[in-house]
Amino acid sequence: MTSKNWAKELEVIHKLEVRYGSMANVPESKLANLHKMPGIKTVSGDYMEITRTQYNAIKLVMEGKQGKTRTSQELKHSNAWLDNRIRAIDENKYYITEDENA
Repeated sequence: MTSKNWAKELEVIHKLEVRYGSMANVPESKLANLHKMPGIKTVSGDYMEITRTQYNAIKLVMEGKQGKTRTSQELKHSNAWLDNRIRAIDENKYYITEDENA
């Protein structure tokens, strides 16, 4: 069941993103307060930030539709970087962000 205050919670998240440029830059003290809001789960530090484009490309690798080397070249990252994101998606320890170019 979703929270009735979801709009308010999203507004708080949006204000933090605008103020700090990214949720990754928000100080721990501000995140601690955010996690106390109903409907917001605690996000541990081992979660990976993945853009929508990266996620779509990584899913192709995971489904066997594209090779790891080609994908890492297209994303301009190493195979080790790609392996870490694949593991994060497998373990459901990731969050999707918007592409910078979008």
